[in-house]
Amino acid sequence: MSTILQRIAYFFLFISCIKINATDKWIVVTTINYPTAALKQLAQLPDWHLVVVADKKTPCDWHLDNCEFLSVEKQQQLPYKIIQFLPWNHYSRKNIGYLYAIEHGARIIYETDDDNYLIDNEIGYLPEHATTIQYITDQSTVNPYEHFGQPNVWPRGYPLKKIIHNQQYQTVERHVHCPIQQGVVNNDPDVDAIYRLTHSQEINFDSNKKPLSLQRGVLCPFNSQNTIFYYNAFWALLLPVTPSFRVCDIWRSYWMQRLLWDFDGSVCFLAPTAVQYRNEHNLLTDFADEIDVYLKSEQLINTLRNWKCEKKVFVERMEELMNELIIKQYFKPAEIALVTAWIEDLEHINYSMPQ
Repeated sequence: MSTILQRIAYFFLFISCIKINATDKWIVVTTINYPTAALKQLAQLPDWHLVVVADKKTPCDWHLDNCEFLSVEKQQQLPYKIIQFLPWNHYSRKNIGYLYAIEHGARIIYETDDDNYLIDNEIGYLPEHATTIQYITDQSTVNPYEHFGQPNVWPRGYPLKKIIHNQQYQTVERHVHCPIQQGVVNNDPDVDAIYRLTHSQEINFDSNKKPLSLQRGVLCPFNSQNTIFYYNAFWALLLPVTPSFRVCDIWRSYWMQRLLWDFDGSVCFLAPTAVQYRNEHNLLTDFADEIDVYLKSEQLINTLRNWKCEKKVFVERMEELMNELIIKQYFKPAEIALVTAWIEDLEHINYSMPQ
């Protein structure tokens, strides 16, 4: 009976799609603030549809034209299985927006935050298959900020022991499959609290640098801001719920990169496409929240590089890798239920997993 009721709920959700302007390009944001100037900019972009996911701290009278707003009440009416595993007042509420966009026909999803402003009033990205620069290296990670002209700056989640190195990289141009693309962000990019507590200057990257992609075996953290996902990588959007706020998107990025190797996928970093004027943060609170990325990132990279799995079905490999990372205490056991529910939700909204 529950299956029948669920299918009925999905049918009515499908009917509601007719009221939404058809587009296959979606923007997903969650916010606890009134509409910011950045959100107003996104809402006015032609050919893009913006969905904003509320939380219990979001103002009850929140409104923005040209935007699909998923209020607390509306979220409770949606039939997605993951909802039961998503805590309130948590960044992972954004997962609901991903499913909503996919349900409504998305083929490209741009995820960002409410304090990131687009340069030139457009979302910049490459075709899913594109020619990029790659570093030829036997190292486990490279710093994309170095490629874009800032060798003394590092992204949140980058292994601290790797910040200072003396290696000179050889580069090569390669045509790669890059279903996930992140533009670096000027002014106040997503560095960790250690960097922010010891530096105060504005950061700007070289806009003339060619895109950088990562070869198989090389991993690099990236966040949930200013990032493009093509359809073939929608499975990778899932934000975990058991790591802290300042860790969850970083652990997601590492987990998904290992799975991308299954179908020769690569993460690509682009020259700056946005500027961040960061919402107010307590840096010492951020520091405490980021402890796991300081202490465990290098170990996690090694775990992923050495991971082997005999399973051939992609969704089984997703679950198997999450189980491995739970055993090694990067995630807590509750995470596997979320992953399973996510896979089931994607199946019910007719998303096709990579083979």
